[in-house]
Amino acid sequence: MTSLNEEMADVQTEIDHVRDRIRTDVPTLFEFDVTVSQIEYNANNNSVTLTVEPSSNARTQISDEFGGVRVKMEDQLTFEFQFSSQE
Repeated sequence: MTSLNEEMADVQTEIDHVRDRIRTDVPTLFEFDVTVSQIEYNANNNSVTLTVEPSSNARTQISDEFGGVRVKMEDQLTFEFQFSSQE
């Protein structure tokens, strides 16, 4: 039988693994450079919310993609991923 501390350590390890995976995989979803700036786990909803911000190079990359148009960026994107059970 494991102790509560051991179980909490296991959960933290899993959360850290998910955070690492998000920081690696999410930026590949965009055609321009982004940074994953915040990742929060919500135990009540069993979900992860993350904030994605364009990198300093994103404006230039998007401008080049659309033929030199002026690009204005003022905000960030927020995503929530709901976990599902695989039993």
